[in-house]
Amino acid sequence: MATYTVTEGNRIEINFNGIIPDEATRDKMKSVKFRWDPGRGLWHGLYNVETLAIAKEVCGIEPVKDFSASKFLKGYALKLKIRDIISADQRQLEIWVKMLKDHVNDVMSEDNSSRTGNSVSPSQESVWMDCFKFIACTLSDLNMAAKEFELVFEYSLPGTVHERPDVFLLTDKKVISLEFKRKPAPQVDDNKDDVAQAIRYKEWLMNHHRVTIDKNLEVKSYLVCTHRDAQPGELRGINILTADNFCSTIEQELNGERSCQFIEEWLSSSKTEMPDMLKAIEIMYREGRIPYISDVNKNCLKKVLWYISGASKKNKKLLILINGVPGAGKTAVAQSVVYEANKNGKANAVYLSGNGPLIEVLQYQINQVGNNRHMGENAIQGMKEFKATFFSPKVAVPEQSILIFDEAQRAWDAEKLKRGFTEPEGLFDIGERIYSRRGYTVLIGLYGNGQVIYTGEEAGLSLWEDALNKHGDWIVLASKDLADKIQVTGERKVVDNDLFLPTSLRADFIDCSKWVEEAICYTHTNLSKAKSEFKKLQKTSMRICVTRDFSKIQERAADIDKDHPEWKYGMLVSNFAEQNIISKALPGWNIGFNGSNAVSMREYGPWFSGGCKELTKVCSVYGNQGLELDCPIVVFSGDYIRYGNKWMTRGYQRNKQQGKYKDIDTIVENNYRVLLTRARKEMIIFIPRDEILDETYQYFIDMGMDEL
Repeated sequence: MATYTVTEGNRIEINFNGIIPDEATRDKMKSVKFRWDPGRGLWHGLYNVETLAIAKEVCGIEPVKDFSASKFLKGYALKLKIRDIISADQRQLEIWVKMLKDHVNDVMSEDNSSRTGNSVSPSQESVWMDCFKFIACTLSDLNMAAKEFELVFEYSLPGTVHERPDVFLLTDKKVISLEFKRKPAPQVDDNKDDVAQAIRYKEWLMNHHRVTIDKNLEVKSYLVCTHRDAQPGELRGINILTADNFCSTIEQELNGERSCQFIEEWLSSSKTEMPDMLKAIEIMYREGRIPYISDVNKNCLKKVLWYISGASKKNKKLLILINGVPGAGKTAVAQSVVYEANKNGKANAVYLSGNGPLIEVLQYQINQVGNNRHMGENAIQGMKEFKATFFSPKVAVPEQSILIFDEAQRAWDAEKLKRGFTEPEGLFDIGERIYSRRGYTVLIGLYGNGQVIYTGEEAGLSLWEDALNKHGDWIVLASKDLADKIQVTGERKVVDNDLFLPTSLRADFIDCSKWVEEAICYTHTNLSKAKSEFKKLQKTSMRICVTRDFSKIQERAADIDKDHPEWKYGMLVSNFAEQNIISKALPGWNIGFNGSNAVSMREYGPWFSGGCKELTKVCSVYGNQGLELDCPIVVFSGDYIRYGNKWMTRGYQRNKQQGKYKDIDTIVENNYRVLLTRARKEMIIFIPRDEILDETYQYFIDMGMDEL
């Protein structure tokens, strides 16, 4: 009989006493991240609600030993009725403060092993006491029914590190976050995070909290300034409450509401996952499941898999074009298709990209997870190697029937390919060979607008249209905006808007692309429109700041390491970056080809896995297209500047490469379009101190951007 133990280290262990559990039982344990320890002969995992439930299910008995299990399972410090806070005496308040302190110390020691001892300062204890007294004083006039509602203190948002809103008020229909500040106003003392924090909690609940999403709860977020001089107001869409309006606002929120009947379910909710690409791959290959991304992506994925199934059953030749805004998850859909098509053990789909660094990073991630240096190569291949094998001689047939071509807008023309045909024509020819061998074939193109950055890639969609017209029995499936631009003969075009991904997932549904278009497009930049779009962004949790001082970046990095240790940040530059500008800001740095401060081939995997946080190297667009960071540091390095109230391209690298492109200005602009859409949580724009960049710096300040 299997038994389980909860250890003092907040771990849970299952011992099958020498008996190997069946595959279904192993899969259940793996689904909640239990791992096999061959040395000790047992399964182990982090102790939480999900792992405890599985342990009980597979063992069928109570724990052998349990060290304060309820403390770890709660996930919050206190749950108190408003009336109890109002009637509490000083001694009771001190007991509650002690409980808050003990809870936070437990959480901090769990989440960050570098923190030891007491993580709670005397000033924090004073803030808690101030919060209790403010609530007791201001809510004493609430009606009796409202006083029966419960407040939850220091609830840890599931799946996060150090994200604990001060107070939650729950009803059957609402989740209300109350963030207390002992200040006359938020954003004082050079702290720009107060409002962003309140917005972040609101967005997190709306996008990640499973019970909140499933029960369609309305989410509200307030900042509460307890200082006697505080004034009510509104900042970036967040209402500021004070002693003058706190009671009336709470009474209004609770009018007609019932106390939450499922509060325990809510408090033990799991997190819906929206990982970055590398985390998504880890989940797929380590845990055997496709992570939650969004309903938009789910619809697209299901539709693509349905089309593939139909093609194999009805002997079809399909070209499926998937497009969307930057950060919408085109690569995530593609990787999910590869995983689903190959999970039966056959290599039936392959992801192809000419982006060498992206291939390196994705293969590195899969190989790390699978502990097999060939696993990544089977699922993801470089276009260069694929072309060398299958473009000539024109007889070889890939093992896969589904070819996924990344960055379809960057397909090479015949001149660039130097084989007498274009890349799309070559892929169609391979598709014909696959069809002859297996009776069906599917090409999937991931199409991103405004992201052409290399020579020979400027023809865009026309190359695919030409290839379709040379292969009259292929069917193209695309969203309306792409389908309208493709002219093919006969009824060979299917319009399906599920193939368009309209929502950026990279930053928790925050879409920066509209602001980027208004801010950096050299043909029609409009400061007033850029201001308007930036103002919309300021009402989200996305924080974008500008600085000319690298030491400020280092200070912010230290704060991120302390407050969000799971975040990744790093420096990104244009492919046309000016070495002399970088040298002035960062003396001794060399960002040239294979320079000591430039990320090079075979370094991208480790860099994106954490080396980026060292801030000793910059990654060019060549390396970061298709990838993302929680907080990218985008360096404007003199190749794209504001001059005379307009954008201008310039510099040695730009002039050196001008003859390679049909429109060098658009290529440089596209570099910055890519750079400015890499952020998941925050972005820092670094503009070195050089006279030529003064107007560029002032442009962002005039837009309303805060200085870091």
